[in-house]
Amino acid sequence: MVNSLIYLIPIIGLIGFTPAYAQVIQVNETEPCFLNYTAGPDLLSQCGFDEDWLQASLIGFEWVTGGYFSFIFLGVIVMFTYIKYHKVIYPLIIGILYLPVAWTLVPAEFWGYLILLVGAAMMFTIWKIVKNQTTEF
Repeated sequence: MVNSLIYLIPIIGLIGFTPAYAQVIQVNETEPCFLNYTAGPDLLSQCGFDEDWLQASLIGFEWVTGGYFSFIFLGVIVMFTYIKYHKVIYPLIIGILYLPVAWTLVPAEFWGYLILLVGAAMMFTIWKIVKNQTTEF
């Protein structure tokens, strides 16, 4: 009868002689370009104003909001529309019109919740339309 642990010896040997590779982690610069006080007159070109002036002008807002400036901005527009008109359909129309813009601006981790909320609001609107059209006043 052969001991079953004898089969582990080649496996342990292979594990012991495999080469180890170091993982290289690239750390991005944590200080934004507009806080570089030693830049002097090159500050605007280092922040990218010569390449994309719109993105460069939003750098400060993105830094303050943690990268969610566009999401907060679109949320405020939808919220003000709902507060002013008290109808769900108007923020939905704004959302549909700005969907191509919002797809690139809103971070990906919010899309699952946004799709659920828009679907629930559309179903509620359709239910309310059907209910109002089929009942007598």
